[in-house]
Amino acid sequence: MTPLAAARRQFQHHAWAGRTLVGVLEEHPVPDALRPAAHALAADRVWHRRLTGGPTDGLEIWPALDAGGCRALLNETTADWRAFLASVDDLGGTAVYRTTRGDAFESPVADVLDHVRLHGAHHRGQACVALRAAGVAPPALDLIVWSRTR
Repeated sequence: MTPLAAARRQFQHHAWAGRTLVGVLEEHPVPDALRPAAHALAADRVWHRRLTGGPTDGLEIWPALDAGGCRALLNETTADWRAFLASVDDLGGTAVYRTTRGDAFESPVADVLDHVRLHGAHHRGQACVALRAAGVAPPALDLIVWSRTR
């Protein structure tokens, strides 16, 4: 499998994990779980725009979203990443961007894509911990679970 094919597959899991978690949040809108879930989705949007040259000014990185807002942002970011990954021929290249603090950086595109997925997994994990603390069984979001259900 090529690195690009692997990234496309990994982003399919990323989208599935987001949909699965948001589905639980729609049934159980635990505020402490919504916060990290919303942040992960907002960060997805910011990173996509950084890679594509879109504007990031004014985008909230820690938005206060309900489950419906998370679903809408998830749908947007899933479509954005699908389109981005369909439009590239390889993962070479460098992303030139500014952080939310305004610091300038350059990072390999492949590293940015890995960061987006790992950052999302980290915050989905936080959301699952908050669900469990609220007495809600968190969903299994592991890649292997997704892989077995395909």
